[in-house]
Amino acid sequence: MGLEELTVPQHMLAQPAMPQYGINFAVTPQDRREKKRKIDAEYRQRCKVKKEDREIELQHLREENAQLKRENQSCREENDSMAHKLRSKEVEIGNLKSEICNSKKVISNQEILLDTLSQQPFLQQIMHGCNQLEVALLENERNILYQNANWDGWESERKQLLDEIEKLKHRNVMLKMQNQVLGDKILSQKDTEASMRRIS
Repeated sequence: MGLEELTVPQHMLAQPAMPQYGINFAVTPQDRREKKRKIDAEYRQRCKVKKEDREIELQHLREENAQLKRENQSCREENDSMAHKLRSKEVEIGNLKSEICNSKKVISNQEILLDTLSQQPFLQQIMHGCNQLEVALLENERNILYQNANWDGWESERKQLLDEIEKLKHRNVMLKMQNQVLGDKILSQKDTEASMRRIS
């Protein structure tokens, strides 16, 4: 026999692996590209959402900052207005106190004149009742001044000062009238004495 060509039986040859149950688990380049594209899209979406959230937060902060600036400006304007009102009140109170001081000086002069005139012997009896009334009025005014030395508020102080000014004005008018009456009586008495000297 000559050399015969060896032939391997078909069933002994290596067969390619067949997928089990008909499912192919091999990952192709296209699958990898699709997966990467999906991951990138999800990442971009998350970044977009975060950016939108930051923009909303920044807008809220800008609005809050603008509101705080408006409130700050309003507070400054209110403080300036209050300071101006306080300065005006201080000036007004100062003027009222100055007017009271001047009125007291006038009254003091009137009282000195009244005291001088009342030393006339023939007027002492007439002035006795008036003096008692004047002393009572002066003591009452003095007590009012002492009681109102400290005021709780601007408006209360202003009202007290205005009331005091009115009382002092009234007091001044009364003293002037009394001085006028006393002066007329003194002149009348002097005329009577002169007439009596001429007759004698």
